[in-house]
Amino acid sequence: MESPVPIRGFIPWATVDVGLRAGRSIWLATSRPDGRAMIAPVWYWWDGEASPPSLYFITARQTQKARNLAVHDWVEAHLGDADDAVMVRGRVSIVEDRDEQARVDAAYRARYVDPHSGAHASIHDNPQDDLYRLKASRVIAWSYGTVGTWTEWRFD
Repeated sequence: MESPVPIRGFIPWATVDVGLRAGRSIWLATSRPDGRAMIAPVWYWWDGEASPPSLYFITARQTQKARNLAVHDWVEAHLGDADDAVMVRGRVSIVEDRDEQARVDAAYRARYVDPHSGAHASIHDNPQDDLYRLKASRVIAWSYGTVGTWTEWRFD
């Protein structure tokens, strides 16, 4: 994918893309059926080459996250802290396609390796897990804790 052009700001897309590729966990914000917010950290894999860019994560079907996603498919994923932030906003869906699952699993296995045992994590480790894809609708970044560096990309 060619580097997207921001609708505002000046942070290079490569800076955001590299940060998302390097991060280990990301904060995922969902909404409970009654509208209350819920935020939880998740492991993820970022595909900045997809169009639109996409973030993948797994969660077990019986979790509150999964129940939230069944009702409200809009989520926000936040990387970093308030000083250097990247936010990915969009809708999620369960990935059913076996080829897409295999591609994500290969990336996930390469990314998450236990430093003590060498075991590779897989999206298939728990048969109760579903793989979700967050298709980026908006990506927002800022640096040094100042909204003056706000940079935004839209993929609608």
